[in-house]
Amino acid sequence: MGAQLSITIDVDGAAGLPGGGAGFEHRLSSWSERTYGLARGLPRILDALDEFGVPATFYVPGVTAERHPDEITALAATRHEIGHHGHTHRRPDELDDETQLRELAEGIRALEAITGRAPEGYRAPGWELTTTTLGALADAGFAFDSSLMGDDRPYLVEAGGSRIVELPVHWALDDAPHFAHATDVAGLLAVWIAELWSARREARHTTITCHPEILGRAHRIDVLRRLLDAAAGQAIDCVVHGGVARAMVAGAA
Repeated sequence: MGAQLSITIDVDGAAGLPGGGAGFEHRLSSWSERTYGLARGLPRILDALDEFGVPATFYVPGVTAERHPDEITALAATRHEIGHHGHTHRRPDELDDETQLRELAEGIRALEAITGRAPEGYRAPGWELTTTTLGALADAGFAFDSSLMGDDRPYLVEAGGSRIVELPVHWALDDAPHFAHATDVAGLLAVWIAELWSARREARHTTITCHPEILGRAHRIDVLRRLLDAAAGQAIDCVVHGGVARAMVAGAA
């Protein structure tokens, strides 16, 4: 297998605010920045992906699908993949076991009701996966997770007595921490390009994470376009997480 790139988009919406957005309903400025992501940022990201013919994996909280059914229904009708990103986007490590299981079940129901199919993949809110949620993923039939940082290439992780595929992430490859501390668009692109060249040299898969309300701003979207152009120029395949997971399972069989 040669180098592969997965573009992943966390479509948090207002659920991405602290505590899943509870108490923010009347904080209109904070709330509106998150709804901007669905109204304007998401279409910009989709246009960039379409320009290069690239499929991506979109991780969506259940409540975001419920609040924005038209947008998520339209997304489900594309070639892109939709994964589970919690129900209320509360970090599993801050919840008791019962609530973690309820978050997983309610998120599955919400996404299935909107998209017509159960999600295959999961990404923990805040990337804080616990043994409780990980075990529940296997029990619920999930094929892969994308929350952990134990390697810089896909690997298998023990999950409740069985194993599922892990598509690892890292903060350096996420737009959110970068733009929380800087406004330097070129700096983020330089990091992502450097990772892409490393993945090419090592013939491995790598995952990039972005958010519609962050990278979907008009002055930032070219970061994604330039990354995709670099990948195309080096014949690096862009693949959804589910495709990587299925190939790993088939190779291990």
